[in-house]
Amino acid sequence: MDSIVAPVTALVPQPVGILRLSGLNLWQQIQPLFPGLPCPAPRKATLLTLKRQGQAIDSVLVLFFPGPHSFTGEDVVEIQAHGNPQNIRSILHSIEECGIRQAKPGEFSLRAYKNGKISLLKAESLHRMITAPTYGDFLSAHSSFSRPENHPLATIKEAFLDLLASFYAFLDYPEELTDSEHSYSHSLLFPKILTLQHLSRHQLSLFRKNRRVFSSFSVLLAGPPNSGKSSLFNRLLQSDRAIVSPYPGTTRDLLEGRLSLPFGDLLLLDSAGFRSSNDLIEGMGISKARKTIAHVDRLLWVTSPETLAPLPFSTRTPYFTIWNKVDLSPPPPILPPDFVVSARTRKGLRQLLDALVSLAEDFYSHHNNSTPLLDSERQAQALSSFLKAITRAEDSLRSNAFDLALTSLEEARNLLEDGTGMISTEEIYDRVFSRFCLGK
Repeated sequence: MDSIVAPVTALVPQPVGILRLSGLNLWQQIQPLFPGLPCPAPRKATLLTLKRQGQAIDSVLVLFFPGPHSFTGEDVVEIQAHGNPQNIRSILHSIEECGIRQAKPGEFSLRAYKNGKISLLKAESLHRMITAPTYGDFLSAHSSFSRPENHPLATIKEAFLDLLASFYAFLDYPEELTDSEHSYSHSLLFPKILTLQHLSRHQLSLFRKNRRVFSSFSVLLAGPPNSGKSSLFNRLLQSDRAIVSPYPGTTRDLLEGRLSLPFGDLLLLDSAGFRSSNDLIEGMGISKARKTIAHVDRLLWVTSPETLAPLPFSTRTPYFTIWNKVDLSPPPPILPPDFVVSARTRKGLRQLLDALVSLAEDFYSHHNNSTPLLDSERQAQALSSFLKAITRAEDSLRSNAFDLALTSLEEARNLLEDGTGMISTEEIYDRVFSRFCLGK
């Protein structure tokens, strides 16, 4: 298997930039970068001079994690260098000259999974932990990652193994079960099925409740062309994120910008100006903006002296009306806005931003749930199919069609394997023999 390398930190100016490598016999491969130097002691930061064709490039800290006791199960090396992006690119190129290729997205975690270092559940919990938009979401994912037994699918797996053990004991050893144990075939199997159905439906409900198009508190700026949306967008972000032009139709797609707040991100979206347009691309941008309104938490309808227009459609999304360019003209009495601002002079921007921050804080106070949740749409789909298979098994059991119930339970087992990883036959029969007095 090829050795791989990837930047751990973004290629932007910063004090320290980190590169991670993984592969077999890794130190021998990168030895040309450290000519004449021995392999560093495992798990100890060592200051070395990194060279390229004998020329010193940088003084770096090197950490060596020998396999199999590493994240990927292979040898892993981390190089901490000065964080100038050109320096990191130069070191990356030097590493590639040693025959080490750049990693594909997620390839380090994939190798960890293939080498048995993490389970499929832990891999997806890790991804959710890294991309969590709030600290509560991070804690939820971290709980599943650090304590896999807390993962919702692990809980469901335990309940399912109990059901399978009871069902297989009845099928395989009916003559050795006592009368009370034999009752598991009917009266005590159904409570186990109902428990599984309740657990599955509850987790799917939580997942759907927390599934959103935008994971953060989202605010869409919309309005007629030339109302100053993009200027306002830039002012709120304190960055020239959007192109500003006196010509209508400059913004044609959704632009995203984030304000990082102590309790979570505030996501700002700038959209195409709402008007009738024969321009195909602009029309697509307007259509996209209309569809996005239903998925954001707050709409800012921006108008100005040149573009006086009330909100031209009804929406269930809460919204503020914004009168922009107040430095040119005050708002008309017939259309009193919620906020009066000037993107040019910054008048009223602090009041608007404070209101949005307050809304975001309230939003996160109600959505900051650290309860373990499903990590991905893939898990939700597997659990939904599992629930259907369990329900079919229940219907078959009520009709005493045990062969059909077995087929449905085996289907459910395969689906849960897809969601959690392997459910071994040994696990099932260990439970059969440990919970029943068989073969006396």
